[in-house]
Amino acid sequence: MNIIGHRGIAGIELENTRSSLLRAINMGVPSIEIDVRKTKDGKLVLCHDANLERVANRKDRVSDLSLEELQKIDLIDGSTIITLDEALDILEGIPTIVEIKDEGCGRELRRVLRGYGRQSIALASFKLRELAVYQDLGIRNDLYGLEHTKPFDIIHDAKMLRLNGIGLNFWLLNPLTYFLCRKAKFKLYVYTVNNVFIGKMFRWLYPHVWICTDYPHKLMPKNQKAPNK
Repeated sequence: MNIIGHRGIAGIELENTRSSLLRAINMGVPSIEIDVRKTKDGKLVLCHDANLERVANRKDRVSDLSLEELQKIDLIDGSTIITLDEALDILEGIPTIVEIKDEGCGRELRRVLRGYGRQSIALASFKLRELAVYQDLGIRNDLYGLEHTKPFDIIHDAKMLRLNGIGLNFWLLNPLTYFLCRKAKFKLYVYTVNNVFIGKMFRWLYPHVWICTDYPHKLMPKNQKAPNK
């Protein structure tokens, strides 16, 4: 079973920041998930929400600001927003899932990914039409369809779109959904598992599922962890 650090290590550091990614790496987290949005001038930056209220106490929308304007804003931990390029530089050699939050990211995403052809980078989104656009653009990275409430719909849609995998809200994981995903040969991860007991139960019941968590250091095997730096 693989453990995925949610937005870096969101349970310890401010999500989707340089410090969150570095802390996850230094603690030996084997895989990392990040969120990406598009700026007013078409650049891709790390941010989960459409606005900056949670991370910077501001109501500005990412899509209303240029990259230059965004990087002048201090986040609540004193850092600044980083670009997808900067994040992938930090994550060199670390398998990464990039969740795309906005539509219309395809061409800029293709440009960025060209520079990281040797890295293991999967793309995930709730916006299945966006994933179809990536296929049309010739993006060959693994594609994951995400679903929060309807597991059987996403399994059907993922088959139709010939996606590589599925990401499910962990409440949707049960023997039937697991069996159907395995039968369809989908890679599968669940989010966001922050309870250690549930994580251990999933490890026993569903050995081929990846677990995305804010606290990867609590769910990783002891012999897998690296010391803090």
